[in-house]
Amino acid sequence: MTIYYKDPIATFGKDYVFPLSWTRVFFHWYGSLVQRLLFELLSWIGAAVLVIALKLYVAEWPTPFLNTLAALVSVLSPILTFMLGFYTSTIYSRWWTVRVVMCGTGQIAAYNIALEMTSFVYDDNDPIGAARLKQLIVRWICIPFAMVLRDVFLGGDHAYRTTEAMELIGLITPEERYRLENDVDRAQWTMPVMWAGHLLSRLRDQNHRYGITEFVHLQLVQQLALVRGYFGYLYVPMWVPVPLMYRQLVNATVRIYVICVILLAGNLNLLSATSSSIDIGNYRWLDIIYVLSVFLIYIGWLHVADELANVFRIAPDSLDFDDYLSSQRVDFATMVDDHCIKLPTIESIAEEPLPGEEGFNCFPIMRDHRYEAVPGWQKFQHLRRRPRDVGTSG
Repeated sequence: MTIYYKDPIATFGKDYVFPLSWTRVFFHWYGSLVQRLLFELLSWIGAAVLVIALKLYVAEWPTPFLNTLAALVSVLSPILTFMLGFYTSTIYSRWWTVRVVMCGTGQIAAYNIALEMTSFVYDDNDPIGAARLKQLIVRWICIPFAMVLRDVFLGGDHAYRTTEAMELIGLITPEERYRLENDVDRAQWTMPVMWAGHLLSRLRDQNHRYGITEFVHLQLVQQLALVRGYFGYLYVPMWVPVPLMYRQLVNATVRIYVICVILLAGNLNLLSATSSSIDIGNYRWLDIIYVLSVFLIYIGWLHVADELANVFRIAPDSLDFDDYLSSQRVDFATMVDDHCIKLPTIESIAEEPLPGEEGFNCFPIMRDHRYEAVPGWQKFQHLRRRPRDVGTSG
């Protein structure tokens, strides 16, 4: 998986850090704020240049109109700060919950199924059958991951985009593909979960075949229920979007504020409590800096919120779909493969040396946590303070 964002604290050589090392985070183009705002930014800056030019070289604008704009900008500024802060925090909470379910709690439930089968599912008389059972269950558990993320993510080209593609990479069999496409119209992703639960129930009823006792069956179906619940939640943000009026109000307020600032360009001195009527002439062009700053802060903040509001948009810096699901499937398959685990023998317990016995190795590690702005400086000072050896003459 590509790493898009590096540690902003860059090092030069050894132990030296550039004061402006954090600036390299702005050199990432794909998924960056500049990529998102470039054309809109150029449009608004062009409008501000036009407004200042009209005021300088055509005619001054009416003072009452400019004072009204200045008052509106002063009133909207604190309101926008509160509104955007609340809006962004709300949207971020929604975005983060989806990520936690997708890569955290939902995945943990699937991990627990593989882990419990490693401990409970066995058959000394048919080890190959037990191994095939475990691999079948973990494959079925990976199908809901692929189908849910296929349904909720928008756009993108990945190996799990269709059931045909899933069959080509071996995630589903031709018969399973037929069942998924023809047995149900909606909630296809729940079918593999039900297949797994039904199979476990049949094995339990067949005289606890492969070690599926009532207790093991209960443990496994509980985890299946968690997988069903967690991944069902991922559809909620898609079916229940952020209220349209909420987004309209925030977007309209921000744009009104930016338009007022642009119309006030060249007269931004009116926002100061100590403003005067002195003509500042060509210094009006400096107002472009203020317009640029306002645009980057408020419009940029709004775009960040909009980016988070669309929880499942595939962006250049978003989830690597194929890597996420493929690595997960390999991990699950490895967990239930007894030949890959290579556990040590029970007899190795007796071979582990205890403290005081020969072969015990647990020496203390002493670390010097003192920080030196200039490496070697403390050693240099120590040598300076060390008295010189006085030789003796014979």
